[in-house]
Amino acid sequence: MHILDDSPVTRRELNQYLTTMINSIKQSIDERFDEFGIEIAGRFDGMDRRLDTMDRRFDGVDQRLNAIDRRFDTMDERFDAMDERFDGMDQRLDAMDERFDGMDKRLDAMDRRFDAMDERFDGIDKRLDTMDERFDGMDKRLGAMDQRFDTVESILLRQSEQLRILIEKS
Repeated sequence: MHILDDSPVTRRELNQYLTTMINSIKQSIDERFDEFGIEIAGRFDGMDRRLDTMDRRFDGVDQRLNAIDRRFDTMDERFDAMDERFDGMDQRLDAMDERFDGMDKRLDAMDRRFDAMDERFDGIDKRLDTMDERFDGMDKRLGAMDQRFDTVESILLRQSEQLRILIEKS
């Protein structure tokens, strides 16, 4: 049925036509909302998985730091025992110097590990910055979607008003 041609249209035909048009527009809008919802949910699921992975990595780092703390505690206990024994062990100072050299190597190795951990934390910071940028992009996209929905809503309001005027005239 063509509403805009010159053929006479009954109110019932006009109502049927308008109902069909409104239902079509509503279905189109519902489908777009569903598409956006699925897309956004998928992106958040991906981010959740990434954050879970990061949590597991942080847990691993925390366990490593706890192990290092236990090693330091053990080393502190050893140093206390050594201090008590030094008084009676002047003849063994050469052997003790060798032990200190070994400990220095271990501390150097630990320093290298700490440096490597600092580099890893720097990498994590960069990844978090990248994620922040992605979130900013998503916010912009959502803002654009809001504007589109506002436009569709204003169009529907204008069409509704026009329909009301047409109905009142007939």
